[in-house]
Amino acid sequence: MSMFTQEQIQALLNVLPERKEDAINAPELARALGYSSLPNQEELRALIRQAIRENHLIGSDNSGYWLINSLDELEDILDSLERRAKRTCDRRNHLLNAWNEKYPDNLSIKISKDVN
Repeated sequence: MSMFTQEQIQALLNVLPERKEDAINAPELARALGYSSLPNQEELRALIRQAIRENHLIGSDNSGYWLINSLDELEDILDSLERRAKRTCDRRNHLLNAWNEKYPDNLSIKISKDVN
């Protein structure tokens, strides 16, 4: 489902720096594109997700966003995303286990998940 136009995606790509060292933080990026710079920048994040789904190489870390331009950068981002996914699955599994321990007469049918 495309929420943003190709022109909006191109505007994003035009603003993103081509080097990780020049990463632009989310509030600055939101302002540059005319989106809200309030916490979470939901519209901006949706635009970035769509751009990535459409095969644009956008990296991010605590310093901001940039265009990925090397295999090393790509692999660093992939490792970071995998660690985040693992932590999310771990939190999910802890909640599931806690529920099932606290309410043994009302067990969840969900199973534990893992990121390898």
